[in-house]
Amino acid sequence: MENLFIHSIVLKIASRCNINCSYCYMYNMGDTSYLTQPKAISTKTIDQLCLRIKEHRVEHNVKVFNIYLHGGEPLLVGKEKFISIVEKLKGLEDSNFKIKLSIQTNGMLVDREWCDIFIKYSITVGISLDGTKEYNDANRLDFKGNGTYDRVVKGIEICNYKLKNHPFGILTVLNTNSNPTSTYDHFKDLGILGLDFLLLDENYDQFDALNIGKSAQWLIEVFELWIMEKDYLSIRFFEVIIRAVFGGSYHVDLLGSSTNNVLVVETNGAVEAVDVLKICGEKFTKNDLDVFKNQFNDALHNNLAKIYYNSGKYLPKKCLACPVNSVCGGGFIAHRYSSKNGFNNPSVYCEDLLRLITHIQNRVVDEIPEEIKNDTGIEKLTFEEANQIILNELPLIEEPDYIDLLESFRKIEYA
Repeated sequence: MENLFIHSIVLKIASRCNINCSYCYMYNMGDTSYLTQPKAISTKTIDQLCLRIKEHRVEHNVKVFNIYLHGGEPLLVGKEKFISIVEKLKGLEDSNFKIKLSIQTNGMLVDREWCDIFIKYSITVGISLDGTKEYNDANRLDFKGNGTYDRVVKGIEICNYKLKNHPFGILTVLNTNSNPTSTYDHFKDLGILGLDFLLLDENYDQFDALNIGKSAQWLIEVFELWIMEKDYLSIRFFEVIIRAVFGGSYHVDLLGSSTNNVLVVETNGAVEAVDVLKICGEKFTKNDLDVFKNQFNDALHNNLAKIYYNSGKYLPKKCLACPVNSVCGGGFIAHRYSSKNGFNNPSVYCEDLLRLITHIQNRVVDEIPEEIKNDTGIEKLTFEEANQIILNELPLIEEPDYIDLLESFRKIEYA
């Protein structure tokens, strides 16, 4: 049996939210299973989770364990309960074991007291904001239909003041209708030092054709602005690609061929594969596994979790033929799904990723000294050349032995 282990969990401490984003994979993409879960995680569940972390840490000799505090909106649990949760998790630490905490919030509830808590417990902070007011408020609304921009920016301003020497950044969902330069300048005007872009969560069953094919050009325009002044603003999406082009390793499930050593723990203690897979259908991630009766090892051998864990390696034949698959890793697994083929598809953003990666690779090659080019073997590769390599190599690729596993999640049967 394959030796699988995790070093991270996404911990859903709240399963409801105080805003209603139109594109939200938790609440607005067809999976209503959150309605059966507690609104907040219980002390009993946290205690059992701590036991499972202890077991896993000992069995697999894990030295550092990452816990991403998520929701819904995680700050809805309130400061007192939040502190209780964090202290139980940090209480697992000893001289040979470190718990690293981070939180992703919509920023609506952030105040100075929350920032003091983040500092005290060394919690890395991410706030979601989709660019300028016009484009943020097109999708990120409260339940009365009002935009959230002004209230989020107030939270960002508090973080900028209170978290000056503390890890803090912005997560933004790319909107191809917005102006790339204006969006980039807007984040700089807000004093943001750390930024990451997410592609809109879409798959072959449901996607907006307007985004497909436009995302690369949007990101390329921002990349060109950023590369000229990258010491000012950290953009993870670009940094990960550059690192991968040079053969570096990293742990991010959106790109690359590294294993995804991550599970999700819901407010009821359920242990599941990555939550974005909820866009694939009702109860898609549900598996009858939880922290009360199962160890993390049990969840890792669930077929869906196994596909996510190996998503950078369990690639369709087209990806195997692609010269940048070690950088791309087939893209995010949720973006590969279709009812017809399960996960045996390239990403819906395949063309965008190929165009962006080849552009960045060529730009980097232009910037580096000749001796580094010789040492690394890195060469220029155009989008057109990459596509021709795929066409030439594809007929030579044998059917991988994991294809049946990828296709086991298809919903449409054929006679």
